Amino acid sequence: MGSSDTVQGRDGLCFFGKVSATISHDVKNVLAIINEEAGLLQDLSLMAGQGMELDPERLVKLAVKIQNQVKRGDTIIKNMNKFAHSVDIAKCEVDFYDMTSLVIALFTRVASAKCVTVILKEGEIVTGKCDPFSAEMLIARCLEVSMDSAGKNHEISVEVFSKNSERVISVHGLRLEVSENDLQALEALSKNAGATVSVVPHDSLLEIIF
Repeated sequence: MGSSDTVQGRDGLCFFGKVSATISHDVKNVLAIINEEAGLLQDLSLMAGQGMELDPERLVKLAVKIQNQVKRGDTIIKNMNKFAHSVDIAKCEVDFYDMTSLVIALFTRVASAKCVTVILKEGEIVTGKCDPFSAEMLIARCLEVSMDSAGKNHEISVEVFSKNSERVISVHGLRLEVSENDLQALEALSKNAGATVSVVPHDSLLEIIF
């Protein structure tokens, strides 16, 4: 294995670790909320045992909160499962819209920390062959660069579409100049993913083309 392969492998592990850490934080939050609501339910049960009359509406609200967190946890685990299986096959047919949606969902916490809103525009199924893991890594890094360029309390919008024989993931809303280091990092990732990345400052635009 050459030094470049070692670096690529290390970058991949770091990316996998970053996403896994984010998922674990989200799952812990879900469990903490469920635990809190369950504790409240236990307190109400104890008070009811001492003769206090229970408000049925309050119990219903507690049940709904717990159910909502279970649904949230289920979505997080499903996304984690999708992401984990992206390393199974080096190259396969993918839906780029679905893949972009997954990466945005996985990086919701990152966007929140940067105080940036990410909106995925409604789109069509856009399919093609690529290395899913490398493509997700590239999309994630492009999103992070775009978030930093947009700045706090701003919004970026993402659109996925076909143009001739190309599959395009377009990010709008860049405000600040993208650094040379970031551009070089994106170029390296795009080569691994079999894609190209272009930044058009006057259009506030970053595009990934497969």
